[in-house]
Amino acid sequence: MNRSATPPLGNGPILALALGSLLVVAAWAGSFGGPFVFDDIAAVRENSTLRTWWKLGEVLAPPAGLSVSGRPVANASLALSYALSGEQPWGYHAVNLALHLGTAGLLVGVVRRTLRRQELRETFGAAADELALAVAAVWALHPLQTATVTYVMQRTEGLAGFFAMATLYGFLRGVAAERGGRGWLMVAIVACALGMASKEVMVVLPVVVFFYDRTWVEGNVMAAWRARKFFYAGLGATWLVLVVCLLAKGRDGSAGWDAGMSVAGYALMQGEAIWRYLRLAVWPAPLVFDYGTELSANYAAVAGVVALVGATAWAWARRPGVGFLGFLFFAALAPSSSFVPVATQTIAEHRMYLPLAVLVSAVVLSAYAWLGKRSLWLWAAVALAGSLGTWTRNLEYRSARDIWADTVAKRPGNARAHFNLGLALSAGGDEAGARAAWTATLRIEPANAGASAKLAESLAQAGHAEEALRYFEAAARGGRSDGVFLNNWGSALLAVGRAAAARDKFAAAQVRLPESPEVRFNAGNALVALGLEVEAIEAFRAAVQLRPGYAEAHYNLGVALSAMGQYAAALAEFESALRLAPGDASARRNVAALRAYLSK
Repeated sequence: MNRSATPPLGNGPILALALGSLLVVAAWAGSFGGPFVFDDIAAVRENSTLRTWWKLGEVLAPPAGLSVSGRPVANASLALSYALSGEQPWGYHAVNLALHLGTAGLLVGVVRRTLRRQELRETFGAAADELALAVAAVWALHPLQTATVTYVMQRTEGLAGFFAMATLYGFLRGVAAERGGRGWLMVAIVACALGMASKEVMVVLPVVVFFYDRTWVEGNVMAAWRARKFFYAGLGATWLVLVVCLLAKGRDGSAGWDAGMSVAGYALMQGEAIWRYLRLAVWPAPLVFDYGTELSANYAAVAGVVALVGATAWAWARRPGVGFLGFLFFAALAPSSSFVPVATQTIAEHRMYLPLAVLVSAVVLSAYAWLGKRSLWLWAAVALAGSLGTWTRNLEYRSARDIWADTVAKRPGNARAHFNLGLALSAGGDEAGARAAWTATLRIEPANAGASAKLAESLAQAGHAEEALRYFEAAARGGRSDGVFLNNWGSALLAVGRAAAARDKFAAAQVRLPESPEVRFNAGNALVALGLEVEAIEAFRAAVQLRPGYAEAHYNLGVALSAMGQYAAALAEFESALRLAPGDASARRNVAALRAYLSK
C-alpha cells in the first residue's frame, strides 16, 4: 500500500475556503423565505413524527406515503428543522444549506488527498489545495445545485451526498494514517450506513470505495481485498440497512420494477436525460423544477451514452485514473438513471448533485494540466458567475406560483406542473387562473381525476354548478371517492335542484367523514328540500353537536323546527345563531317574531 501524507491547509487556502463559504451563503440567502412546494407540504405538514422530535423511536419510523418514508435519517433531519422553526420554511432551508456546505468541505478534503497520492503528486501535488478549492467552489455554486439545496425535500439527496463524501473522506484518512486508521475506517462505515438510511442511491457507495482503492491505493482488486477485507465486509453490511429501510419504506409504487412504468421505456428515456444533465453542467439553462413523467425514446441519445460507457471502459484499461472518473460519474447516476424506473420523475436535475463533482473535477484538472496555475483564475471567475446564476434561480423559488409558472413555461406538456400551478393560483385567490390551469391539465391528461375534481369544486363555488357536475362525474370515473369530494359533489347537485341525488352523496360522504359537521349540515339541507323535516332536524342537531359554534346549522335547525310547529325550540336555535353571528339580520328578525308570537 502506498501511503501519502497530506499536510493541513495553509492560511491562504483556509481564507479562500471561508470566503467561498460566505459566497455560497450569499447565493442561497434569498431562498430562506421560499415556501414549501410539492412533496415538502406533505412531508412537513402531514408528518406527525416531526411534532414529537424528541421521541427518537417515532422520528426513526416516519409515516407511510411520504418522501421520507423508509428514510429514517432523512426524517430525523426534518425533525431537527422542525425543532428550529416549526412549520416555518427557513429552518429547513438552513439545514439544507448547512449540509451543502459540509459536503463542499468534504469534497475539498477528498480531492486534495487524492491529488497528493503518488500517482498524481508530480502533476497536481504542488497545487492540490488550490485545485481542490476550485473544484469545490465551482461545484457548490453551480446553479444546477438549486434542485437539491433549495427544494426542501431533496434533503434526501443532500444527505446522501454528504454521507457519500464522508465515507470517501473517512476511507482516505484511514488508508493514509500511520496510527488511528481503523478509527477513520469505522467513520467511513458509519457514514455509509447513515447514507443508506437517507436515500437508496447510496447503494453504489461500497463498490465506489472498493474501486477507488483498486485504482489509487492498492493498484489491483485482489490487493485491495486482502489489505482491507474486514473493512469491506463492514461496508458491505451497510446494504442490510438499506434492505431493512426498503422493506419498511411505505412508498411502494414510486420507484422500482413494480412502479407501474415500462422498464425499457424508462431506460431509453435516460439517454436523453444524461445528455441533458451534461449540457446543464456546462450551461445551466433552462433549469426545470419538475420534468414530469414523460417517456420518449431517443435512440441517438442512448447510442451516445453507450459510446461514453464504452469509452470509459477503454480508458480504465489503459489510463485507470481517467477511466475511474468516468466510472464514478456513471455509478453515481446508475441508481436513478438506468433501468430501474423512478415513476415520479423520468428526468430530475437533483440526480446530478454528486455526478457534477466528477465532471467539475475532470474539467478543472484537465485545464490545470494544460495551462498550469493560470487556469485557477478562470475557475474563480466561473464560481462567481455560478453564484450569480444560483442567486437568480433562487428568485424563481420565492413562491409556489412563481416556480410552477416557470415550470409550465419551460415544460408546457407537463400536466402535473399545470395542476400544481392551479393549486398555487387558487391558494392566492385567483380562481379564474386556477380553472384555466386545471383545464390545461385535462387537455394534456384527460383522465386526471385530481384536476377534474378541483375544476368541479371551483366551478361550483363560482356558481356554475351545472357545468361543475360534468367534472364531478369525470373525477368519479377516475376513482375519486373521498368524503370531501362527495360532499362537494352533493352541494353542486343540491344547487341545481337534484336533492335526492345530493342526499345520496351526503350519505356516502358521512360514512367517510363521520365527524364532519359540514356533511351533516348539507345533508339536512337536502332533506329539507325533499320535505323530510324530521330527518333534517336530526341532521342539523348532529351538526351542532359536532360543532356547537356552527351558526348556520343553528339557524337552519331553527327553520326546520319552526316548520314542524316547535316554536320554543326554534326560538332557542335562532337565539344561538344570533349569539354566534350578531350581524345575522334574518336570525334577528326570526328571534323577534317568535318572541312576539310566544308572548301572546
